[in-house]
Amino acid sequence: MWMSAFLFALLGTGVYSHQTVPDTGSTQFLIPTAGQNTGSTQISTQTKENLALRGRSVQSSTDFDWVAAHAIDSITLDSCTHTDKSNNPWWRLDLLKSYPISRVIVTNRAGWCADRLDGAEIHIGNSLENNGNNNPRCAVLNAVSLGESVSVSCDMEGRYVNVFLPGTSKILTLCEVEVYEADYMKKAFVMMKFVSSVNVTDPAVSSELLNQVTTVLTSKGLSNFTLTWTKPPQDVKQDGM
Repeated sequence: MWMSAFLFALLGTGVYSHQTVPDTGSTQFLIPTAGQNTGSTQISTQTKENLALRGRSVQSSTDFDWVAAHAIDSITLDSCTHTDKSNNPWWRLDLLKSYPISRVIVTNRAGWCADRLDGAEIHIGNSLENNGNNNPRCAVLNAVSLGESVSVSCDMEGRYVNVFLPGTSKILTLCEVEVYEADYMKKAFVMMKFVSSVNVTDPAVSSELLNQVTTVLTSKGLSNFTLTWTKPPQDVKQDGM
């Protein structure tokens, strides 16, 4: 859905025709601008996927209706989990199948009690022994500031991701947990046809076009992505010219 929107914002003109390209799933846009040369190309957008959004979560107990799912709802700070005060509270994410995991990001609560997360352990594995808390440990969290998101590298494999807080009379609160697969990139493609007053086959020009698209996508809130040409810009004959 964002593809036509970013082209409109980039070129400052309406898209007067677009269609799905057969057998490719790409979307073709015809953009009217001033000039003689027409170029056609594809852009590959690669974005890391947050695997946590695919999963299901549970926790050892729930207080204030701050349920386990609040940690995987893509809402940071204003939507958090909260266990009862108990011994060794935990939160567990079930990814539904095993993945190679490269990185886990945990966001602490804002407002007060930042130190409640001190000593929390991240465990990853495929066992449900001790509610998954006996799986290999990736990291221990300490001194995470209010509202801070801390990223830890794991390079482990597993279906279950646990945040386990050892100790007596503890409360575990998480505002967001993100999980990213090792070397996994989600790709999207867009095919563009446009009329340009400059030579789009010039590598410097095509590179600048990617830079402009990147700037627009970033301004729209998209992050963690790269743009590459899967087919370099080419001049094609335009009817009537």
